[in-house]
Amino acid sequence: MKTDKGDLAPRVGGAWRFTEKSVIRAGYGLYYPTSAAQGMRDAMATNPFNQGRTAGATADAPLSPWPGFAHGFSPLTGGSLRRLSGFPSANALPFDLKEPRIQQYNVTFEQEIGWKTALRVSYLGTRMSRLITGRDLNMIPPNDIPYATTIGDGVTACDPYNGDCDTSDADRARVPFPGLGDYLSSFGNFGHGYSHAFQAEAKRRFSGGFLFNANYTLLSQQVSAVDSANSTLGGTAYNQFKPENDFGRDSFVPRHRFVLYSIYEVPVGKGKKFGSSMPKWAETVVGNWETSWQMFAKSGTGFTPWWGCDNCDPARPGNLASSFIDPLGDFGDAGGGYRPLVAGDPTKRSGNQIFNPDAFDVPTVGADVLDNPKVAKRNLLTGPGTWGVNLGVHKRFRFGERLVADLGADFNNLFNHPLFSPNQDGGDTYSNLGSFSIGVDPNTFKILPITDVTRNPDFGRLLNSYTQEGVDSRRTVRVKLRITF
Repeated sequence: MKTDKGDLAPRVGGAWRFTEKSVIRAGYGLYYPTSAAQGMRDAMATNPFNQGRTAGATADAPLSPWPGFAHGFSPLTGGSLRRLSGFPSANALPFDLKEPRIQQYNVTFEQEIGWKTALRVSYLGTRMSRLITGRDLNMIPPNDIPYATTIGDGVTACDPYNGDCDTSDADRARVPFPGLGDYLSSFGNFGHGYSHAFQAEAKRRFSGGFLFNANYTLLSQQVSAVDSANSTLGGTAYNQFKPENDFGRDSFVPRHRFVLYSIYEVPVGKGKKFGSSMPKWAETVVGNWETSWQMFAKSGTGFTPWWGCDNCDPARPGNLASSFIDPLGDFGDAGGGYRPLVAGDPTKRSGNQIFNPDAFDVPTVGADVLDNPKVAKRNLLTGPGTWGVNLGVHKRFRFGERLVADLGADFNNLFNHPLFSPNQDGGDTYSNLGSFSIGVDPNTFKILPITDVTRNPDFGRLLNSYTQEGVDSRRTVRVKLRITF
């Protein structure tokens, strides 16, 4: 890969203290985040070469057990090799791939209001360009010409339910690299985005046994590249031929987020405001306790509804000639699936099901499979908001000059509040509508309109509590005793 020599990263900042208790700060910087392994590790790995070969049963070449082994426990022999069997799928890196470029700028007003307390109001902006997104160089644009819908001879229709679909010579001639398998994964700098954030913070320095920090963020973040948190493969646009179709709010990011934490020393006991002259036994029981607590509240994050396909290989809706298609872009459970058509109001609730499954239809099977106007947009759905609270109670006991005992209890998720707020990374099943199977018209070889559908009864249901923001998914209590001498 070519060394990128143009990554200059100037940064500038300034502050104006116009009163003893007021200050305005501003800054701008150009950043190039450290490249993760995404899109690179697999392509540049030095693993030994290996390639599988797949055979299927045909009328002339049935599969049979390997001689000398019991049927059902043996490797199989016979059958007919699939046309793509032995063709290597590959990963590739463009020589001119560049690091993403991020511009950050901010303006802050800070005001001290007394009582060891200060207020801060900030605007934080970000412009992101050259974001890395995946694509398949061997995928062909969606079309209405059948692909891999025969048994490989180009004249006999296959049955996807039997698994006998294969590519013909005419099919392979349609892909850019016919000598490769069903994908040639690569990456490019065609993602971009921006964010605008408003922050308000109130904080008190530790004084008089009390400290607190409260912070609220209002955020709008729009991107076209998928942030999948997948450090191996990165992410891919659903429609790599029109990646701008996915420009919209980012995954994982709530619009509203509030965080509060504090430490409070109970003012009772020796040297405190109250009870400084209480008896020793009373001071031991109720004096010098310290409490700490942390809480968060946030709105829901975005989800993308999707269908899985049970028999889409190698024939598939849109005749794409590739298994690289991914409705979520994270190469997870949804890989090889499709986004639905929106046919109603998805926000209609029913009990603990916060998304309406009847608002979605199966995808089309032809040239408009990826960019039909009704295709669900990325993060179309908004999951539930949630909140949680942790509490800690601690006390130190001294026995003479050298022996110290620390006694405490930590209550994680104090109110045992269910955190029904997965993000897209942990909510693949949560946003899965179910699966479908395809059939082939024996006369035209075209994929038939989808009618064989198995719906996921748990789509959009609030069934699981998810650990997040340092708060456990259910209440846990830890009691500890530490003796130091």
